Parts: sequence; C-alpha cells; structure tokens
Amino acid sequence: MDLEQMRASLPAQIREIAEAIGLPATQRLVEELGGTTWPVARGVNRLGIMRHEALTEIIGPEASDIMAKRWGNVPLYIARCSEPLRRLRDLEIHRQFEQAVREGVSSNTVVNELARTYGLSDRRIWKILKQAPSPDMTGDLFH
Repeated sequence: MDLEQMRASLPAQIREIAEAIGLPATQRLVEELGGTTWPVARGVNRLGIMRHEALTEIIGPEASDIMAKRWGNVPLYIARCSEPLRRLRDLEIHRQFEQAVREGVSSNTVVNELARTYGLSDRRIWKILKQAPSPDMTGDLFH
C-alpha cells in the first residue's frame, strides 16, 4: 500500500486536518483528542482563549492558528485512528529518509531531523527504517 492509498483510508475529516496542519501535528491531535468532539475556538472570548491555548499545547501555535482560522467555532469530531496514522507516519518517514539520502544528506543527520519532526527518539526512527514498508498494510486500519 503506498502513501496515497494509506491517506485515502483515513476518515475524510482527518485527511482534511492533516492537509491543513501536517501529519506530525495531526498525529498528536489524534493521540490526545481521538474519539472526542473538540470545539475549535478562535480565541475571542475567555472560554475560546482557554480552548485555543489547550489546542496550542497539543499541536503547537502554528497548527492551532491554522485550525482556528479554518474551523473556528466548529465542533470537530477527532476520530480514533491512531493505527492508520502511525502506519502513514512510518511510510512518510521512509519516504523522507530515502529522498534526503538521495540528495546527499548523511543518514545520521536525516534520522536526527526526523526524530525532532515527529517527536520520536532516534532509536525509534532507526527501528522504523529497519522495518521495510510491507504491502500487507491493507488490513483493518481502524482496529
């Protein structure tokens, strides 16, 4: 299963969020708020400011500002789809690693950058890279 097929298997709302704020922030959002409806606030009144700050703590200021502009005052259901997002993340890590190495960046440098980007340890990135992306990733993505 390639990256586009994996992305297509995510719920539409999660795909839309990932396109807007990026995969790492979406991963954190699903891990923290998956299975809940979150009222995205613009941060205008006191309650909105508190909700916006809470979202900022989870996904960072840039991503929370994007969400506030795009979905302000809209309650979003955040699906519990951590497994497909993890698979998608792993495929993306493989893709970014291979591309950077082809461009001449050292593998250690790429792994360190990926670790910071995805909030993982360099050891976890190496483990992901050692596991070849398999074509059997087409199973039940939402179990």
